[in-house]
Amino acid sequence: MKNISIWEDINIKVKSKNIEKELTTDILIIGGGITGLNTAYFLKDIGKQVAIIDKGKIGCGITSKTTAKISYLQENIYTKLTNNFDEDTAKLYLNSQIDAIKLIKDIIDKNKIKCDLEKVASILFTRDAKNIEKISKEKELLKKWNIKVEDILSDNIVSGIKVSDTYTFHPLKYLDGLVKIISEYVDIYENVTAKNITLEKDKYKVETNRGIIYAKKVIVACHYPFFIIPTMIPLKTYIKREYVNVAKMKNTSNYSAINIDDNLMSIRYYKDYLIYGSNKHRLTSKIDYKENYDKSRKDFKNLFKKDPLYTWMNQDIMSNDNLPFIGKVKDNLYISTAYNAWGMTNSMIGSKIISDLIMDKENKYEKLFNPNRINSSLIIESIIGSFHYMKVYPEALFKKSNPEYIEIKGVKYGVFTDTFGNRHMVSLICPHMKCNLVFNREENTWDCPCHGSRFDIDGNIIYGPTTKDIKKCIKK
Repeated sequence: MKNISIWEDINIKVKSKNIEKELTTDILIIGGGITGLNTAYFLKDIGKQVAIIDKGKIGCGITSKTTAKISYLQENIYTKLTNNFDEDTAKLYLNSQIDAIKLIKDIIDKNKIKCDLEKVASILFTRDAKNIEKISKEKELLKKWNIKVEDILSDNIVSGIKVSDTYTFHPLKYLDGLVKIISEYVDIYENVTAKNITLEKDKYKVETNRGIIYAKKVIVACHYPFFIIPTMIPLKTYIKREYVNVAKMKNTSNYSAINIDDNLMSIRYYKDYLIYGSNKHRLTSKIDYKENYDKSRKDFKNLFKKDPLYTWMNQDIMSNDNLPFIGKVKDNLYISTAYNAWGMTNSMIGSKIISDLIMDKENKYEKLFNPNRINSSLIIESIIGSFHYMKVYPEALFKKSNPEYIEIKGVKYGVFTDTFGNRHMVSLICPHMKCNLVFNREENTWDCPCHGSRFDIDGNIIYGPTTKDIKKCIKK
């Protein structure tokens, strides 16, 4: 069994450049995942100098963890948006997802990108009778908007619907194709971590681990924005984690599916592999991550009578009002984040909105996804979310999955002893917003149960939003 995603078996070849202390560019894209590369694709011909930086290797972040469904049938999102806003807002979101699917397909067809794009049916279902009405409401809305919807019934589900005009693909093969297209026009820098952004006269100064970058326009296309102000993303979102298992099957099918029940069942096929997502939870609610991994593998074996060949986990940023945050934060600074677990379509529409804004083009979805918006759903759910964070602070500190505690001058540290007897001591405080860290016994990492930052046993950053290694906190 491999503790990596099935997509990571390929290597994206990038001609990465080096920063010689300072770099000046017209447009800087922070993040070399699907959002960053799609944005670079749209900007490659506008006659401006464009640069992309990524803290690791291109495509090896959150994009490599996706199940890569390209669908507008996204649980009961349209009912939720109708309740939070109104039907017009819900329909506009549907249109954005349909447009995103068309953009993805057009890019792949025009550039002949070999990424195993496959047209599949998407199924939404429930196995719980109490959720039948939710399926019915979603169906009514889609039919009202002239979407062809079919009913699905089987021995395993009590209610379900199906649409036929959706897709799946291999996300890293798609990114590999984009890299080949944009490399002639865009400078790419790997292993460059953005740490701070400040405005100096008419340019942004971006401090990185490799030097200073000056840019007229900055697009923050990383998974989780590393700044808190502006937009206050940590208060308007929460992190959802799910676990994915993959095995070879004798018989595969031409569909993807997801349920709306408390116990997630997400299914898609890739060639002769079954890809199954399960055991979703709010990051703050289940902080024994090895226990969660073990349960997901056990559930997989019980359902499919096979041990998984690949196992990994994914972290999605969920917005409190069910809409992503995409667009201009302030003059010449843009973000695209909180895709609510539907990153393939929302990354594409985010890239299109931001590139249109930079080129002074109108985009009909700009207002819908405004990252500075405030509404009652955001306020209410943000207040509820604060209680989750308050609960997990002490819970994380006394969680038994932590290896060992020591205290030095009133400061608590976590100590992991490896198989060779070496002791690795780190501060238990996440530098981002001071949450207490939890030791992940499955992957031997220190994880933040509040906002998803992750560190290795020596305190080095694996994932943000933090920009600081925890080992540096010990020296202070």
